[in-house]
Amino acid sequence: MNQSSSKIKTQINLSLYWESGNENTFTSFNQILIGTKKKRQLWRLIVGHDYEDDEGKIVANDWSAQLRLNYFVSDNNSIYGFIQTQNIKVLQMNHRQLVGGGYRHSLFNNDSQYVDLAAGLFYEDEKYPHIQTHKYRFNINMFLRVKLLEKFYFNCVTYFQVNTKDVNDIRFFVEPKINFEQKKFAFSIGAQNRYNSSPYLQNKKNDLLSRIALTINLFE
Repeated sequence: MNQSSSKIKTQINLSLYWESGNENTFTSFNQILIGTKKKRQLWRLIVGHDYEDDEGKIVANDWSAQLRLNYFVSDNNSIYGFIQTQNIKVLQMNHRQLVGGGYRHSLFNNDSQYVDLAAGLFYEDEKYPHIQTHKYRFNINMFLRVKLLEKFYFNCVTYFQVNTKDVNDIRFFVEPKINFEQKKFAFSIGAQNRYNSSPYLQNKKNDLLSRIALTINLFE
């Protein structure tokens, strides 16, 4: 990392799906990322909105926001901290608020390819219609990016979270995707799988989502 570098990066992620006829459905997921790097500090703000209308019924109208800081102690090592808030209508989640931090280490980083591992601790506040929980969770993350062909990359993000007072209360997330990347935009095809061992009431433990998305680089 060039510690004297300073720049602002802005990306917009757009994903739309609609169907009309026998079934009328509209779904969108939009996200904006603003990042700035100066010397040893990397700041990122990510705001997302997930909307789904199925036959006139709003199934999802969810917001999420995260502010994250990475402080690089060396080219391959950083300490991070973050705050996050979100709501998920389909899970009856009124809010999920997180604050935490940890350590991230780069095992490999070369020519836009990398393998990073991270570990940390965060505080979690979740509110549902009839219950509100407060927990501390350990988390382990992996970030992978591999070049497949010219302009084609495989990316994968995973995390594993466990309740500090109940090892049976775990959450697992994996998001693999393939990106076709140009200087000003990227087109991606991917999937997400979320597992929650202790879901609220009748919520299912496992959620699988596939998505096609367009990412636009406004400033870089």
